[in-house]
Amino acid sequence: MKAFKIKRGNDTYYRVELPQQLCTDGKRRSVTGKTKAEAVEKAQREMDRHRLGLERGAGDQTAGEFLEEFLRYYEKDGGVAPSTLHDYRYHVRAHIVPALGKTKLQDLDPKRIDAFMKGMLDRNLSQRTCQYAYAVIRRALQFAVDWKYIAANPASARMRAAKRSASSQLSKIRFLTQEESRQFVEAVRGDRFEPLYILAITTGMRQGEMLGLQWSDLDLDNGKLTIHRALHRTKRPKSEVDPEAWFTLRHPKTRGSRRTIEIPDVTVEALFQQRELQCRMQAAAGSSWQEQKLVFTTNVGTPVDTSNVLHDFQRLLKRSGFEKMRFYDLRHTHASLLIAVGVHPKKIAERLGHASIKLTMDLYGHLFEGSDRESATRMQKMFGSEPDNSDHGKLAPRKRKQA
Repeated sequence: MKAFKIKRGNDTYYRVELPQQLCTDGKRRSVTGKTKAEAVEKAQREMDRHRLGLERGAGDQTAGEFLEEFLRYYEKDGGVAPSTLHDYRYHVRAHIVPALGKTKLQDLDPKRIDAFMKGMLDRNLSQRTCQYAYAVIRRALQFAVDWKYIAANPASARMRAAKRSASSQLSKIRFLTQEESRQFVEAVRGDRFEPLYILAITTGMRQGEMLGLQWSDLDLDNGKLTIHRALHRTKRPKSEVDPEAWFTLRHPKTRGSRRTIEIPDVTVEALFQQRELQCRMQAAAGSSWQEQKLVFTTNVGTPVDTSNVLHDFQRLLKRSGFEKMRFYDLRHTHASLLIAVGVHPKKIAERLGHASIKLTMDLYGHLFEGSDRESATRMQKMFGSEPDNSDHGKLAPRKRKQA
């Protein structure tokens, strides 16, 4: 491949003529570079793109330009919920474009993706935010591959690494002990969200499932409730003008998440209390009340902002002397309490709305470790002598005949 040296006034550059098969319209084309090596590299890249069937020139656009094209496609033909589109748009404009937007699409590589990921972590963003941003850029770049803009997805390997990192954190979940759980229920007495907290710790429902509950989903006389939908908060800058609501109600993603569960009397009582509270709020709001049929609402009947719940929850923990934890950890607490009283893992999976028992065991399998000694003890009761209870339930050593 030959590079010609070109002089134009005081400027010098190198040009490489592209092969005829790359000029499908019959027009002669070439690439240039400040150095001979740069010109040859550009020509080789064009030939490689032609060999792979990639669209000529598409890789020259910036990542920011491509991502806007991707969002336009998603808005028109993506087949996704409006809330999902809002989430994608938010992460593209708030996190991805500021870091990678000026880079040419064809120049994106695993090293740049790594730097992007490290930058997010350095900003102390939450694990969930980082994972979602990675998922968005990986999906967008896969479209670039499918559209023949680039040959390979530079984010795919990075996403696998992110998932491995997330998996390593599963064993570090936080939950309250039985005694702490009783103390927590006492601590929430009189709180604005007392019924919500009691519902969370006694059912293990996801926050969106609770905030999406409607009164028609409850059968308080029989102590049951059915989960049909979840409240989802869209992710977008508050300055962005958009006719879509900030909150949407949508069906759970999996069939297992749509479930009917039984609730204890303490929860039934808390929900009756919530109904009385809502009646008082509606009377005080008068014509300002916006009926949504939701169980948990603001003072004017609109959906509760998840951020407000979290802030109240953190204040409550601090005031009551508990260690800081996530609201989602109340769901983990419910699962741990069921395990502690011997509920079968399959029943726990059904109650939590897990897609399979495997997910339940992956999350909480380490909490079942103590049950192995119980299994050995029961086998001893069945086939041997009773264990010595004075030795904390350990099996008595087997007596062996003297030789």
